[in-house]
Amino acid sequence: MKDYQKTFKRVFVTGDVHADRYDLEIRVSRIPRVSKDDLLIILGDSGFFYNVFHNDIETDYLLQDFANSLPITILCIQGNHELPFKRLKLERIKVLGASGYTSHGIYFVENGETMVINDKKCLVVGGAYSVDKPTRIYCNWAWWKDEELSDEELQKIEAGVCNESFDYVFTHTCPYSKLPREAFLPGVNQSEVSNRTELALERIKNSIEYKEWYCGHFHIEKKDGDVFFLFHKVKQII
Repeated sequence: MKDYQKTFKRVFVTGDVHADRYDLEIRVSRIPRVSKDDLLIILGDSGFFYNVFHNDIETDYLLQDFANSLPITILCIQGNHELPFKRLKLERIKVLGASGYTSHGIYFVENGETMVINDKKCLVVGGAYSVDKPTRIYCNWAWWKDEELSDEELQKIEAGVCNESFDYVFTHTCPYSKLPREAFLPGVNQSEVSNRTELALERIKNSIEYKEWYCGHFHIEKKDGDVFFLFHKVKQII
């Protein structure tokens, strides 16, 4: 299996993109002297694998289009508005020491994996519950049960990282104690929303040591202690 290794000049993180190339181009354009020697981590919901209804040609074109138009290296973690990477027909490789995939020079890291970026140890845990699940099912829009990791998957990740130390943690949603309730969508009955992932991330948070935690999902820009929520903002971390 190929092992993609690279030392980057700079490393940035940003929030959900939802396949909006124009939006992502604007974010990248704000980075001075940007190049493929820089890395941009999308914290889930890149949008590359949302409208994939067995249309591999369209998905492949979308990836190629983004890769060719952006002068930066892209790495994605799994969101909740996309088909989990493990179910896609992508080339399996090691990405910075972690199990992952690649297509057209865009990289994807599996959940529960530890990657090393410029000697910084990074934990990746994607996925989340979709509060718009009922609407997506009713309208026959894309939705997949494994957008949110199973109890077994979460428990395996918890057991594997317990007592470990990380420089950075990259997740799509956030630990339960950090839920930004001010960002909850109106009209959603929160008693019907699954918090399995957030509760698991809370247990992980309490069982590891880390310097900074980055997540997307809630479409806000916020700092809550050592946990950063990102949306349109592009933040340099290395």
